[in-house]
This record gives sequence, structure tokens and C-alpha cells, in this order.
Amino acid sequence: LKHLQAHVATTAFDSGQHVDAPKCHPNTRQAVLDEIMNWIVLAVARVQWILWLNGAAGAGKSAIGRSIVEHCLQRNIPIARFFFFRTDSTRNNVRPLVATLVHQLLQSIPDLAPIIIPRIQRDSLIFTKSLETQFEYLIFDPLRELKRQSNFLRTLVLFFDGVDECDNHKDQASLIRIVADFVGSNSFPAIAFFASRTESQISTVFRSSAVSKITLQLALDDNYLPDDDIRLFLNDSFTDIKNTHQFGPLLPSDWPAAPDVQEIIAKSSGQFIYASVVINFISTPDLHPGQQLEIVRGLRPRGRLTPFAQLDALYRHIFS
Repeated sequence: LKHLQAHVATTAFDSGQHVDAPKCHPNTRQAVLDEIMNWIVLAVARVQWILWLNGAAGAGKSAIGRSIVEHCLQRNIPIARFFFFRTDSTRNNVRPLVATLVHQLLQSIPDLAPIIIPRIQRDSLIFTKSLETQFEYLIFDPLRELKRQSNFLRTLVLFFDGVDECDNHKDQASLIRIVADFVGSNSFPAIAFFASRTESQISTVFRSSAVSKITLQLALDDNYLPDDDIRLFLNDSFTDIKNTHQFGPLLPSDWPAAPDVQEIIAKSSGQFIYASVVINFISTPDLHPGQQLEIVRGLRPRGRLTPFAQLDALYRHIFS
């Protein structure tokens, strides 16, 4: 176990780092959360063993993923997850991936311990071997053996967030193919949930005939009415600011004006990250929220107008 733990990236599945997305704001993203959970609990006539949640940076994929993890844990659905993060060297590559998944599997399915631990003892170099070898030796084959021994029937969820933030494009594609081969084989009741941007090397794999036929794709687009969710998030957040900020009593009861909220929604371009950064900026301790909001309203993007130009302008002000 000590040898295993030495290769685990704890922040990849249980992170308190401020850079990580929180779970979804209460009562937001309900349609997409319900669709994903309905897919997870589907027990009969399953055809699609993989779900690919895709969308632009800042669309809320990681927040949705963290909420799904919470839902699974609450329902006692075994789930092993890995949140890639581009600027964190402990989880921006596949080296700690299998060990991190194994650690979680041993926690959620204790019957795997007498199968997996002797394998680590027999091959102390296993964590230096290829990704495919590690998966087969420490996860896939043990799961198949568990099924033969105990007729394990619960569905295991393997969740990989931010696949595009893994630092090697070939590793991104390999991970998807390796996991797809296993869950598509029906040799163990397991499904895979991937979340990423639609970068070419990832889209190519999901378009391949072997993977596409077992994959359900969900795109975070206007079909899920992000503006309504962003409005709810903003209204709740502004209420919290008025109730808890030291300058809250100085704010008018009708602050902020409805057009000001709508302006933030429009600048968000459907991306939660802009609204989230705005709220963090406005709620800065020791600074007047009303004045902070006026700063946000006065910012103007420079250069070509893009969906993230408003966010760029805000970041330039914050870090200038």
C-alpha cells in the first residue's frame, strides 16, 4: 500500500485547491445533471457505455463533473475519477493515473484488495510500465476476476475530467481508446465518463467507428439554457454579498439593477467562468461592491471581440 500511495495524485480526485472548479451552484445545470445521472443508473438495454461531455473552456464541465461525483457517492455508486489540470505537474500527465484510480477502487470496492495488492507486490515496477499495461494488470483484469469470484453487479463509473489538459496528445487518445475497449467489451459492469474540450486529437478518437458506436455525446451549448443558470447564480451571489459583505448595509435594496445583471449575462457568452470571476471580484473584502461592479461595467475589451474578450479585459484589470 505504501508503494501504491507513493504514486497517487491526491489532488486529482480530492482537491481543495482554489483553482479547482466548485460543484454546480444549487439548482443550476439541472437538465444536464439529470441527463448524466439517468445515463449512469441505466441498467438494462445499455448501448452507450461511454459519455463524452464536451464544451468550451469555462463552460462548466468540471463543476458538472464534481457534482456528478457527489451524486454518485451519495447513491453509493462506485466511482473512480481523475481531474487533469494543465498547470499542476502532479496531474497534468498520465503517470499517476492508474495508481490514483486503484487507490479509489480499493476504498469503494474492498473485495478488490486481495486481488490487486499481491499484484503490486509481485511487480514493484508496474507503475513505470505503459499505460495500457498498468490498466490491464491493476484494474481491468482484477475487475474481471472479481466478477468471476463474486458475480459483482453494481455499475462502476470511471470518470476522466479535463482530458485535454493532459500534456501529451498521444496519451489523451490512448487513454480514451484503452478505456473504451474495456467498457465496450462487457466483461465487467463499468461505464466511462469523459469531459473535455473538442480538440482535434480528442474528437478524432470519439469519431472513430469503434468508439463512436458506444458513445453518447453531450455538448454544453444553448440547448441547456446556460443564461438562465447564470442569472440564478448571479442573483443568489448578489444576495449573499448584500447579506454578508461589510459594505452590504450601504447598498441599495434594489442593487444591482436588472439591466446590470443582464449585461453580465450577455458578457458571459454562456460561460460560467466569466460570471464566477465577476462575483469574486465584486465580493473582494474591504472594497465596496458597488464600486467594484462599476469597474466591471466600465471595462472594455481591446482588439478583436471574441467570446472570452470580456474575461480577458477583467483579468487584465485584476492583474494590472
